[in-house]
Amino acid sequence: MDGEPADDLPMRLVLPRRGVVAALLLPLLAAACGEDRDLAPARAAFVAFEQALRAGDENACRALLTRDSAVALAEIPWAAVRAKQPLAVIGARRVGGEFRVDVRDPNAGGAAGEYVIVREYGRMVVDLIATAALTAEVRENPDSADVLEPWPLTPAELDRIRLHELATPPK
Repeated sequence: MDGEPADDLPMRLVLPRRGVVAALLLPLLAAACGEDRDLAPARAAFVAFEQALRAGDENACRALLTRDSAVALAEIPWAAVRAKQPLAVIGARRVGGEFRVDVRDPNAGGAAGEYVIVREYGRMVVDLIATAALTAEVRENPDSADVLEPWPLTPAELDRIRLHELATPPK
């Protein structure tokens, strides 16, 4: 004990708590801030769809669209699509359960746009209906009037009404 540390005493390393916490959390934060794993497949799905569209390959386009969006293929002016420059993908992001691929259209002076990509039956596909809904505007005729048109109830609706009546306590 003459100024020398005793061999039987435990050594203690003192680090500031904030430094230790930061050192432990830094790799976790770096991983959390990294790009979403599904963004690359979402981008790839859009690029593949556009390539198939420009090639005029209706079957490949159908495979890259949602089931509901595939109906729109009948209305596509294939020759006009082939004559245009391809859209430039500038980014992608997740919005809830879907993905948005941001694009610039060189045919419209570099106008920005976005396409909705969703996972359907385990694969990434373009949802043209949701994409159209992003920019749709509802325009109502100021001279129009609300019209109530009665129609007969279906058996399922009548059953639901009856179940609701049975579930309602008596007054």
